[in-house]
Amino acid sequence: MNMDFLITADAWKKKGFEAYRAGEDQVVAELRAEGVLSAAYRRADGGGVFGVLHCTDLAEAKAQVARLPFVAHGFLEFEFAEIVSL
Repeated sequence: MNMDFLITADAWKKKGFEAYRAGEDQVVAELRAEGVLSAAYRRADGGGVFGVLHCTDLAEAKAQVARLPFVAHGFLEFEFAEIVSL
């Protein structure tokens, strides 16, 4: 059974993330195509990002997010909250 997770991260932790933008966009597209990521947003004020993941458990959710170059290179660190539909 799949679980849904709200993922949130504050603004970039260091400079230089732009070098990984193309790779980040590619992995986001892959996660969407795989049905893992159904929503991804950047705050308009630049204060961070959030999204919704669909995974079997928290370990898988963390592994999927670790595929993102911004995470792998230490620019973003996500928090995870399991969510349920109303």
